[in-house]
Amino acid sequence: MTTQWIAAIGVAIAIGVAASFYFLTIQRRRDETAAGIVALSAISWRGFIGMVLQALRRRGYVQVVDLEDASGDRDYMLEREGARWLLSCKHASTYVLGRNAVQALSSEVLLKSATGGLLVTQGKIDDEARSAAGKQRIELLDGRTLWPELRDLMPPGELDAIRTKTGLAARRRTLLGWLFALLAGVATFLAMPEPAAPASAAATPVAAAPAAPVRIEAPPHAPIEDQRSDLVRSLVTLPDVERAAWATGSTLQVFVSRGDDQAVVDAICALVLRQPDLTSSRLQITPPPGSGQQTRFLQCRSF
Repeated sequence: MTTQWIAAIGVAIAIGVAASFYFLTIQRRRDETAAGIVALSAISWRGFIGMVLQALRRRGYVQVVDLEDASGDRDYMLEREGARWLLSCKHASTYVLGRNAVQALSSEVLLKSATGGLLVTQGKIDDEARSAAGKQRIELLDGRTLWPELRDLMPPGELDAIRTKTGLAARRRTLLGWLFALLAGVATFLAMPEPAAPASAAATPVAAAPAAPVRIEAPPHAPIEDQRSDLVRSLVTLPDVERAAWATGSTLQVFVSRGDDQAVVDAICALVLRQPDLTSSRLQITPPPGSGQQTRFLQCRSF
């Protein structure tokens, strides 16, 4: 298995596992809490306060004063370990309790000589309220912290419906997470370079030469004089080359019928580059007399 495959599979598994953990645990708990808060808000005041009192009994609180009031905005006196605590419930998920709610409960606590208070709501409690409660003996329970304590007290049918709904959403998101993981794995595979072949198996690269009308192969290591002669014979076979001759040992003069045509120059260079010892030779491209074109000096390959 190549490095590309290992990296791609590793990326896909890492993302898929992370997505599964997040959606099946963290996000599912958040979804269940949100759905639970909505369900608690739909319960009647009497049913809600009954669930709160039952949850507090698990903590050791005992109701000592029962103020029956269906309006849902009266306080309940509780007792635990000889100390009295005042319970105040705000029944609605739309509540956002602030400093005033804490101060009002604090005043009631002092008025009734209680040890402290509990402020409960399915809604939210802002930072100012939490700061004020931290300076007094008042415990705050909002929807997010209240749901774990009341979850097991919900009617079984409603709790099962919430769990089924949130479980289905979690599985759907997990499936999408694995799909994304698969795409990320494929992208990783395509982005990584292919491993180099072993040196013993690597093929010797061959430089591609420009296309030429005539293909004449010369021995790669023929004597340089033979290479010069072969090059001259090859050049005169080109349709636009009239003749060619070596002016010096390193300068080749080529007489052409079209001196300003780049295609002619490319064809000449294609033949020059086939001679391994002549590739850096200096070319003198001479146009026809009276054409008005300039003589060109160039090298097909410079080093």
